[in-house]
Amino acid sequence: MNRKHTLLLLAVLAPAQALATNGYFSHGYGTINQGMAGAGTALAQDSIAAATNPAGMAFVGNRADIGAELFSPRREYSVEGPGFPMPGNRES
Repeated sequence: MNRKHTLLLLAVLAPAQALATNGYFSHGYGTINQGMAGAGTALAQDSIAAATNPAGMAFVGNRADIGAELFSPRREYSVEGPGFPMPGNRES
């Protein structure tokens, strides 16, 4: 019973991150804006706000931000039968 509670506690405390994306087109620029699914256009919270809404810079103040992200979607499709594109499995 104690092990179950420990696992539950670890699962609750584990950090989780979900970033919104529309295929290769991002809903926002910067890690904060993507974490808000693009809502940073209306609510500027970092200095990259000028990329989506230049008026948001009035509320950011004098600051500089640094962010990093890794975007590597895994895609795969299969084609059966004759025609275009060539039959087979394709990965990217």
